[in-house]
Amino acid sequence: MPNTQVITLRVPSELKNRLAHEAKSQGVSLNNLANYFLTTQLSQLEALSVVEARVAKKDISALKAKVTELLDAVPKNKKVPEWDTVQ
Repeated sequence: MPNTQVITLRVPSELKNRLAHEAKSQGVSLNNLANYFLTTQLSQLEALSVVEARVAKKDISALKAKVTELLDAVPKNKKVPEWDTVQ
């Protein structure tokens, strides 16, 4: 079992009740659900930070040109519904 630490979080009662309800619905403990949510949200934030750092070093107009080049290489399909087209 990985090394763990205990922390105390103060959350609004409504949020705690919602978490407890969802944990029960999922058949997991409140602790496991909270760990899952914290882990996934933190992972998303970390990934976004990496992307933002990489993009900050790039020339935006060159990136836009590359995206346009990639999109232009996609074959045109007239059967694609209008709502599913890039405007």
